[in-house]
Amino acid sequence: MQIKALIFDLDDTLYDCSNTLSRDRRRELARVVARYKDCSEKEALKVLQGDEEVRKYGRYEGLAHRLGLPPGFLNEIQAVLQRSPDLSQIRLFPNVPPTLQALRGRGLKIFLVTSGNLEEQEAKLNQLGLRPLLDEVMIVKRDGEGKAKGDCFQRLMKKYHLTPKEVMCVGDRIEDELAAAAALGMTTAMLRHGQHYERFASSSQKEMEPDFFIKNIGELLGLLS
Repeated sequence: MQIKALIFDLDDTLYDCSNTLSRDRRRELARVVARYKDCSEKEALKVLQGDEEVRKYGRYEGLAHRLGLPPGFLNEIQAVLQRSPDLSQIRLFPNVPPTLQALRGRGLKIFLVTSGNLEEQEAKLNQLGLRPLLDEVMIVKRDGEGKAKGDCFQRLMKKYHLTPKEVMCVGDRIEDELAAAAALGMTTAMLRHGQHYERFASSSQKEMEPDFFIKNIGELLGLLS
């Protein structure tokens, strides 16, 4: 491989989101569903996890319609989604800083393309102290994120005069960054961590297979040697 640049996702790629922020928010959302649906929080979690629009895009209108829930349900869901998370609990995976520094020391460009609320993602970057380790950061809206990330990938390649074969995309979600990268002809590496990887691993019908699987970011040093 003649890799000259890496594009990283943020959540569940450079830090543990599934067992911190995502876990806390899932519990809050499940409490709302449980109250309106008159079921246990455990049952409510299964409802949320089984809804494709909720799981992939964070959209709850279809769920409310299918369950016959009143307008107040969506209002409460939006209140939870708009609430600022407690970022004090998040930390980079231990091998992330030395790995990114080593990769940059080899002359590789390091980019981050993440999706979500702009202010929230910026706050995460500040809490994690990531910006000094990156050559460029792009944040895209959650809706239609696969296409939006693909557009960002193309802009980065154009700006830095890179071809798809010279770029590796590292993330945890097939339907998001990895599918977009593969469609452009980039090399893909999937992190074996978090709720999205677990869903992928247990699925019998996979949209695509990444070129590589890694347990942690540090494995990239050997992979790209």
